[in-house]
Amino acid sequence: MNARVRRPTARPILLVLLTFAAALHAPYAQDVFRLYAPPGGVYANAALERAALVEVELTIEHQGAPVPEWFISVSRGASSVYEPRTMASGASTMEYQIYGESPPTAAVIKAPPETLSAANVLTSADFSTDSPTSQYGTVSLFVHIPSGQFVAAGEYNDSVTISLFTGDPTDPDSHTLADSATVSMVGRMARLLDIYAVREPGIRSMDLTATVADRLIANVHERSNSATGFTVTLTSTNLAADTAQPGPFFLHSGDSERLAYSLTYGGVAVAGWSDGTAVVTDTDGITASGWLIRALRISYAGSDTLAAGDYQDVLTVTISAK
Repeated sequence: MNARVRRPTARPILLVLLTFAAALHAPYAQDVFRLYAPPGGVYANAALERAALVEVELTIEHQGAPVPEWFISVSRGASSVYEPRTMASGASTMEYQIYGESPPTAAVIKAPPETLSAANVLTSADFSTDSPTSQYGTVSLFVHIPSGQFVAAGEYNDSVTISLFTGDPTDPDSHTLADSATVSMVGRMARLLDIYAVREPGIRSMDLTATVADRLIANVHERSNSATGFTVTLTSTNLAADTAQPGPFFLHSGDSERLAYSLTYGGVAVAGWSDGTAVVTDTDGITASGWLIRALRISYAGSDTLAAGDYQDVLTVTISAK
């Protein structure tokens, strides 16, 4: 019997080496075109006799592809029209405007879909070259509150949208919105309290021996825009010094004698004296845009038994906010 030893057949082994190669390229610049506006809003302080003007600086960031044509616009806010824009404080409104140049100028800043000209938008040097890193540019708007507005004192508000567009402002088909920001517009109207009297000629030499009825001694001019209202008081110097008397009086220069008199203010009898003072106007609103004129009139019963000499009293009118 024959025996055979079998050996395993040798098999070739194929080694395959895989080589991975990666080519690293610098990333292409990201396209950025955005607007930065004041995050806290715009604040302007105005008064009847003084306009307000605030320059608002906007920053534009650009990175990437060129932007040869672009512009900045501003919405009309809560106003129904652009001219004038208005701020509101309750039921009261105050006019203001936004310009691309420091006033006076006729061209106001507007926004699509309004028909625009180069004067109605804001633009500056073009970002006309490719930039792998951020470029920054600044432009300015001017917020203006004109003087001469007799409105209630206080804080007025509006909110506008400032938008950054690419394209030609005069060609609506080219407009593409790149970025926008909502900005609060706040205007503060100063409180005004004014009063003065125009004295009638001859009142410094009235004859106390003859009876006088409803004689005009002064026209008092009142003006106030206090949102909470105002009062006007009338003070008699003599009565304030001698409050035991029922009403105002003329006092002899030697303190020897006196003569009582009465007053009307704006056609209403002056009454309710307290410590020599009476309230003659009490209102919760503001006056009209012009002055309120109140006639101050005097009446007294003359006496030919008074001691000779000079008699006087001093009347002071005061206006105060409530």
